Amino acid sequence: MLDNLLTHLAAKADHVADLPILQSADPFLETAGEDLRRRMFITESADGALQCLRPEFTIPICLHYASQPGRYAYGGTVFRQGRESGVEFKQVGLEDLGNTDKITADVASIMDMMNALNAAGMQAPNLTLGDQTLFAELVHALDMPAALVSRLERNFGAADALERVIDEVAGAARTAQDHADPAIARMAASEDVTGLEAAVMSRMEAGGLSPRSGRSPGDIVARMIEKARAAHFQLASERAEKLRAFLRLEAPLNGATDALAEFAAQHELNFGKALDDFKARLEGLEGQGLDLAAHTYRASFGRKLEYYTGILFEVNASGESVAGGGRYDRLCSLLGAAGPVPAVGFSITLDRLEKAIGEGA
Repeated sequence: MLDNLLTHLAAKADHVADLPILQSADPFLETAGEDLRRRMFITESADGALQCLRPEFTIPICLHYASQPGRYAYGGTVFRQGRESGVEFKQVGLEDLGNTDKITADVASIMDMMNALNAAGMQAPNLTLGDQTLFAELVHALDMPAALVSRLERNFGAADALERVIDEVAGAARTAQDHADPAIARMAASEDVTGLEAAVMSRMEAGGLSPRSGRSPGDIVARMIEKARAAHFQLASERAEKLRAFLRLEAPLNGATDALAEFAAQHELNFGKALDDFKARLEGLEGQGLDLAAHTYRASFGRKLEYYTGILFEVNASGESVAGGGRYDRLCSLLGAAGPVPAVGFSITLDRLEKAIGEGA
């Protein structure tokens, strides 16, 4: 199956990626997120560098090919701990790097995934679509401290963790625990910049650190104040309910735009360009022959890898993800690319696909 699907996807791509199984671990540890980090097989080379068995393809493709825009098909073995059906399994997929026409690229990626599943014999795969950009628009409209906004965005797609953050933000004001020194905690809470800078400088001098080493005292103080704001912030109950109401939204794709527009009107929210782009993607998918009524938008849907930034999509069977992907516009820059590289892609997990086909999915 791998060879057949890779041949199918290679016809849609500009290149077939050739990537070693043994990879530097640091790029995955720094960008992939906790769920993947704890499942990696990590070893240490003779020179002390951390290496790992390849846990996925997207990060190494960005590392190797970010400077060469194009569509990259790939296929091979990946390795993850704690997987019931085997820690060693095969994936195929396609990554699109550098296409600035994001809507067209997203539509092509979703349709290539769906067509590949059909070509492999999966009957009527059901697509679930989500969009981190819409969630981010809502979160930013709630006028919260940046640290809390970041926590909510990081936990998008992890339902239990996200609910805990919302509960915390909507609960009683919390006390910052970062500093054992109560005087520093009081200065951070009162935003005493002068006092905090003096305290930071004093501690740096006592520790033999130059103010020019690492973060500046000003940066440290700004971070202290931001964390203190977050620790003492309480989200009004009606705003917390906006978050929860949004995350409950679910509709067939042909009704998703109207559901989002209705939500925005009801809650005096403007999704702006994010909703326009979402609508354009659905129109593009319909224009490519996808029956929108047969597939689902779920506002809370996300994927566990932290590098995703926009549209997200997945096909499930028997409670397992058979195929999925999304947009990850910041990843190449985080991995060292000279400039922004718009990117979108997907992977198909072959043992789950074979199981779904065998069960008649």
